[in-house]
Amino acid sequence: MTIDRKPTRYAHSDGHTDVCYSDDGTRLITCGTDGDIRIWSGFNDDDPIQTCVGEWSLCVRQKGSRLHIATDNNSVQLMTFPEGERDGILVRFTAPVNHMAIGKNHEYIAVVAEDMEVNVIKLSEPRDSSNILTFSGLTGPPLSVALCPKAKLLAVSCGDEFLRVWNVESTSIVKEIECVPKTNSFMNAKLLCRVDFEPVLGRGLAYPNKNTVIIVNTIDWSSKSVLTCPEIESSFSIVQFSPCGQFMAAASDQGELVVWEIATQIVIDITKHSRSIALCAMMWNPLGNGEIAFCDVQGQLGIALNCTNIPASIETPSDNGEADNVDFSEFQFDDADEDDENVVSLEKLKADIMGKEETGSVSDKESSRSPTPRPRTPETPMQDAFMPTSTPKHLSSRYLCWNEIGIVRSYGCNDDLDDNKSIEVEFHDSTFHNTMMLRNFQDYTMSSLSTGALVVANSSQIKAIPLAAGTKEWSLSLPEEEEIICIASSNCLVCFATSNYLIHICSVFGTQKAVVSIPGPLVSMSAHGYFLLVAYHDGAPRKGDQCIKSMLVKLEGMSVENKNINSALRPETQLQWIGFTDLGTPAMFDSFGLLYLYPSTSNIWLPFCDTTKHRKNPSDGFFVTAVYESFQSVRGIRCKGSMYPSFTPRPNLSELPIEPLFIEMATEKSQLEANLFTWSTLRVENVEKKFKETALKTFALACRNDLDQRALELVEMIANPQLVTLATKYAMKLNRQRLAEKLTELASSLQESEWDNTNTDQSSIVLTPTIENVRPINKKFILNSGNKKTPKFKTRNDQVSTSETKPTSTSTVENSIEAGTSDQDISVNTPINTQESVFSEPSSTPKNPFLKKLKKPNSAVRNPLNLTDPNSGCTLEEVNIEKENKSSFNNGTNLEKNSEKRKRPDSTDKQEVNKQRKLDKFMFSKRS
Repeated sequence: MTIDRKPTRYAHSDGHTDVCYSDDGTRLITCGTDGDIRIWSGFNDDDPIQTCVGEWSLCVRQKGSRLHIATDNNSVQLMTFPEGERDGILVRFTAPVNHMAIGKNHEYIAVVAEDMEVNVIKLSEPRDSSNILTFSGLTGPPLSVALCPKAKLLAVSCGDEFLRVWNVESTSIVKEIECVPKTNSFMNAKLLCRVDFEPVLGRGLAYPNKNTVIIVNTIDWSSKSVLTCPEIESSFSIVQFSPCGQFMAAASDQGELVVWEIATQIVIDITKHSRSIALCAMMWNPLGNGEIAFCDVQGQLGIALNCTNIPASIETPSDNGEADNVDFSEFQFDDADEDDENVVSLEKLKADIMGKEETGSVSDKESSRSPTPRPRTPETPMQDAFMPTSTPKHLSSRYLCWNEIGIVRSYGCNDDLDDNKSIEVEFHDSTFHNTMMLRNFQDYTMSSLSTGALVVANSSQIKAIPLAAGTKEWSLSLPEEEEIICIASSNCLVCFATSNYLIHICSVFGTQKAVVSIPGPLVSMSAHGYFLLVAYHDGAPRKGDQCIKSMLVKLEGMSVENKNINSALRPETQLQWIGFTDLGTPAMFDSFGLLYLYPSTSNIWLPFCDTTKHRKNPSDGFFVTAVYESFQSVRGIRCKGSMYPSFTPRPNLSELPIEPLFIEMATEKSQLEANLFTWSTLRVENVEKKFKETALKTFALACRNDLDQRALELVEMIANPQLVTLATKYAMKLNRQRLAEKLTELASSLQESEWDNTNTDQSSIVLTPTIENVRPINKKFILNSGNKKTPKFKTRNDQVSTSETKPTSTSTVENSIEAGTSDQDISVNTPINTQESVFSEPSSTPKNPFLKKLKKPNSAVRNPLNLTDPNSGCTLEEVNIEKENKSSFNNGTNLEKNSEKRKRPDSTDKQEVNKQRKLDKFMFSKRS
């Protein structure tokens, strides 16, 4: 069986991290550059005991009921174990402590500091200065220290390229080995050169030397063995014996972990880091179960299992051949022994050496042997049901809900008294509702917050508090055989799912509307308006992939409508968040940090935001709280080394842009193409303007790069007449005659197709009017009155002929009518007063007396009492009466004769000419 290396998990922030096991091998203790000490009850513990000891910590060791921690205040801090409370200081230095070593079979601890000081302290009486031994001789910063099992030898690797070994009793150096890379500080060292003594008798000392591990005899300092691995080219940084002393583990600066069997020098297995990050700490489990814990320089904690199981493919020397060829002919047996006291049984000897041989022939054994079962792949568990925007349930203080409306916090765990449990509801908009504080007597573990109600629930009861004024809260209790596993609420609905695959839907004020069934175990659900989005398991996981499907249920009024939607999770991912955008588009978020949207126009899941591109470390996560489709952004919390935000202090919200996963997004071409895809898919403000601008920029970029075919293809795909016109002008400006001709042909074809579409079957076309599409409709009023005079002070170039059968003139006036009226031309065949019809505004449109243009006198409006106006004195009634009289008198005459113009007297014209001449003379004389 090969080594099973588990994926690493977050332990501390970036930097040097250390790890050790407790004496009983059941707990892990870690420390790092964030200054925290964490005590883990196991590798999968999500809520470790945490204590801050300073700004950073470089090393931790456990012995008995105490923890020994190297802190930033140049001392070794003592803490109780497993409580994690401070218990004094062991020793102080003038520089930070780099490493410590503690023995299992003795009461001594070795400590090395950056000031090149090495101390060995007896833990039984640490306050006594006589129990502290100091060793000198270092000329560089110490990197690691090791004590032999009997505390007789002390080994220290130093940054001056030497590994030194002291005799503890005489404090004298007994051996120096040149094997350490030179460095001027512990924090700048690329290789830590961690050494280790053989744990049983201490007769061997192992140290790394480039890509090999050398074990020397501590008696004569001769080389006992050299362990190599041809597949490893990087240098080893840490070496350590197994608790039994039969195996050796080594970690490299590229994250490889190699295990040897020392007696045969055979490599048991090699495991490599997924990101080739250097390991800075490693420790065997003292239980001897073949388990190794390690940490890398990014603060990640990992574990490797089955490190001492030798695979069957590795052949080990066997004694079977020698035992079969044993010759017993030289032995003389005395048959005269009557009591058989000195009888030597050959069968007994063979049984002791070779083991008992089973009876039966080889053929019988082969025939009775059962076939080897096929190894089964490890099963991937199905994802449990969860609440969106909530943190895990095992936390004592957690977020029950964090969305665009507000935050619901829960204080106290199940072990606390009822008086210590409470729920706090904080709204982002304080004008919408005040902060609420509830006593959690019923131990509510689920919550959903919307503009309609606050909903809380436990496994057997749901409680809704409507947020409208003057309403009362209501609750429902489930029977014992049912259990609530998930809830959701909106401004119209309150929903809760049970363990028997049922979803109950109620109104905000407590009316039970419907009960629906889901085809499999529920994963999560969310509500928006009258819509409910449900995710469920469609089958067992296959090859690590969760088989999750979703359904969109509409519950408006008393009707229930459903639409099945397949999921779009990537391989080996889980569903982390599900919900709606601010415009009601379904959305989901997987555990690898990818956001999917399901626009109603596309009917497919579209990946729109990869949050991993915005994180600093691979272990960071993004906690989604809301998706704003109208602003193309995702709002959430950046989580340092975790998938969930911290409870205290309150984290800050971040916004990430929504953009599709196009290739080479750093280029201008890909950015424009991604914007085109976004504008054409999502519902965005001013989308028409943005779409045309982006399309024209993309067309211009293709033209500048001499890609005419791509530019033409883009215009053909969009097929917008206005864009074709602008593109044709741009092509002509760049002197692309061929491209301009093709665009002109495209424009004509688009116009013909549009004309055909409008004339075919307009009744079958259903248009959804929007505010942007509503425009004022121009009305044409055709006035067939033949009596029309030319304006004042203008000469008439044409003469009026009474013999023509056609009207003398036709005046067309365009008037803007409000939207919603008919779009047909209105022809007025009866004579009307043209002055009133043309220059007077419709009575339906109110006049604003504060407009400047209305305050000024309108010169176009003529006074009917003006003697100089040729058209004055003529009203609509008089024209109609005159027409009726003429039509009754001469019914068969021509229309032109009835509409003959009224001539002005000559005296009036002469008076006007004389007035104008006087005005002109006056003006010239005034200027001169």
